[in-house]
Amino acid sequence: MATRETIDKVKSLLEGHCYGPLKEAAEKWLAVADEKYGDKFDELKEKAGDAYEKLEDFADKYSDASIKVSEKMAEVSDKLGDAYDKLSEKAGPAFDKLGDLADKYSDASIKAGEKISEVSDKLGDAYDKLADKAAPTKEKILEGELVKQLKEGICTVGDLLDTFGDKDAADKFGEEFATKMKEHANALKEKGEQFCDCDACKKARSILKDFGEDIEEAFGDKKEE
Repeated sequence: MATRETIDKVKSLLEGHCYGPLKEAAEKWLAVADEKYGDKFDELKEKAGDAYEKLEDFADKYSDASIKVSEKMAEVSDKLGDAYDKLSEKAGPAFDKLGDLADKYSDASIKAGEKISEVSDKLGDAYDKLADKAAPTKEKILEGELVKQLKEGICTVGDLLDTFGDKDAADKFGEEFATKMKEHANALKEKGEQFCDCDACKKARSILKDFGEDIEEAFGDKKEE
């Protein structure tokens, strides 16, 4: 299952040194996942923003109307102040109608606020469900290939020792670099580390965990066997 965080991790992995098959698998997976999930998230956020703006305008409209009714009531009250005793019977119904009108707009404003909250909840649910939908067959195939290449690209401490402890390592990598890497691998082994601690290997392990593949736990179980 793709998430925006996983997509960003894969993109970050590609920014560094990445061997051919892994790069190809990652790019193919991103082409599907980023289009399906990344753009959908942005589109949903944009639609949510539009919905909020419309509902807020709706609430403001009725709120403004309520204020105008109140101002009208105050105006009528001032005009009827001096003749209140003479016009009380006639003014009474007018005040009642204006009061009902104010209540009507006030209720509408409250309902608009409730509608905003309701839409917010629905959009939030839709946003969460979007990430949880089952991926189509093509996406699952691409994900499987990416997982495979990520696993193959991760070096264990044993791999480092084999590579840089080899008699031909100095000729392949240069004596200074080969010696430095062999010493680093031995230091990792002494600390009980299982894997290479370079950024690429750490990112790859993190991405695998996002896909439900805990390679560290699997490696530990394999050693116990």
